[in-house]
Amino acid sequence: MPGFRRWGKSKFERNPESSFKLLAAIIVITLYLLFKEFQNPTIRDRDVPSVGAQIQYANWNGTGKAEEARAKSVRDAMKYTFWKYRENAWGCDDVLPVSGGNSTSRNGWGAFIVDSASTLALMGLWDELAHSLEHILAIDFTQATNLVDPFETTIRYLGGLLSVVEIYDVGMIPEDVLTGEARDLILEHAITLAEKLAPAYDTPTGMLWPRVDFSTGQGEPDPHFILKDDPAEREFEHPAIGPARAGSSILENRVLTKLTGDHIYTQNSTNAWASLVWSHWKTPWPGMVDAPIDIMSGQPVGRHRHWDGGHDSYYEYLVKMTLLAPPSDPHLSAYKTTFLQAAYSLRKHLSSRSAPAAEHYTQHLYIGRQNDKRYENHQGHLACFAPGTVLLASRLYDQPHLHTFALALLEGCHHAYTSTPTKIGPESWSWIPKFSYDTPLYMPETTRQKNEALKSGIWAREPAYKGRPEYVESLFYAWRITGEQRYREWAWEAWQALEKHCKAPYGYAQLKDVYDAKETGKEVPLVDVFGRRSGEFG
Repeated sequence: MPGFRRWGKSKFERNPESSFKLLAAIIVITLYLLFKEFQNPTIRDRDVPSVGAQIQYANWNGTGKAEEARAKSVRDAMKYTFWKYRENAWGCDDVLPVSGGNSTSRNGWGAFIVDSASTLALMGLWDELAHSLEHILAIDFTQATNLVDPFETTIRYLGGLLSVVEIYDVGMIPEDVLTGEARDLILEHAITLAEKLAPAYDTPTGMLWPRVDFSTGQGEPDPHFILKDDPAEREFEHPAIGPARAGSSILENRVLTKLTGDHIYTQNSTNAWASLVWSHWKTPWPGMVDAPIDIMSGQPVGRHRHWDGGHDSYYEYLVKMTLLAPPSDPHLSAYKTTFLQAAYSLRKHLSSRSAPAAEHYTQHLYIGRQNDKRYENHQGHLACFAPGTVLLASRLYDQPHLHTFALALLEGCHHAYTSTPTKIGPESWSWIPKFSYDTPLYMPETTRQKNEALKSGIWAREPAYKGRPEYVESLFYAWRITGEQRYREWAWEAWQALEKHCKAPYGYAQLKDVYDAKETGKEVPLVDVFGRRSGEFG
């Protein structure tokens, strides 16, 4: 395939020993799938390979517990968001939910449209999908407004395109909405985009450059790295990235290989995370990756270990690769082993229970971070993906200890939500670990933080709500895997809170402070809540 770097004998082969801000629908998908779909799509017979993994609670279907009114509420929110965007910012990447303005944050290809198309298909919103497909077919992915982020572009644009193709291939999109010819054109768009992203893999290790210049066909450092002209002022000699950037392209590229028959996509994305999965530099904790990592050598240049932002989706993609890849994949056992090692290291080294507070005696389990030799009692909302991912693995790999661990982590994220007046969780929070040999790194400092810790055992380090979907993602897994009604109720409570506090004149917006019950949506789009990371669910 032109534009791809085909290494002779790669490091990986030598050592077989890793509104987004789009308004489209992670919570919409999640909540919608929690309930009964509005119509059963006509499934056409097509020769489409199926993984066949069984993870769903055996008695979920046919229970008679469909919540159609709730499902309609979420579906209506998707329609509301789509048409506000259609009327005020069509073709732009975002609509500004308070003013109705627009922004171009993802290279100007219409990120909302591409990232939400598969959501519209799953919901059966055919009129809206037809508008989106018309725009998608006209996109020129060879041109970009600025440097391209291969991580974001892969999970949102490439994943969005491939999700539409896959959904069509299983017969869920009517022919009068998407024809076979148009489907093939969308796949051609995906191939074009993948070729333009190819220079990102052009490093000695195969790890991705932080940016790609589409005009020159070259990988580039992060802009902040470029601006530091004096090498002495740079933190590292070469660009360094976290595990999420290195390890979050293999799902999308694996699907592209399946659809095209060209193995270069899988080869490049496998090389990209080879330095993580088969690292020469072992950490003291099996399966866990030290970061950031020098893209030229694959060597860690920091000692950060966690499952929070910047590291998160690497671990998520590990377990999902064992679902997506065919049984013939020679690396499935390595992915499974690496994930299980990392999950048990997470349980042993990074999880900690909160000490009882004066007005809240219940202890909750949270995920901290390791920074060199210091434990940080700090969890971001992004880390709430872990309960769902670990729960998925517990079912897939028959790991009852991980099942219990995952549900305990999910209860901790639930407590972060129910502890605030808005019933929406903050961007990040801290707690005092019950068992600790050292003074916790973070302690409540302000009067407000002390009051929060007194009442709930946690305090917000960053009280904003940035539209994170991870908590509800994990609730989706919990409901579908366990069949326990409480997870469904928790999801509905979260949705009601978002509807009350985040709905704005032109969409759904972020919150500045989840502890302010009078808070209403601010001008920033509600990012990932209505911006679906397409490759993960497509």
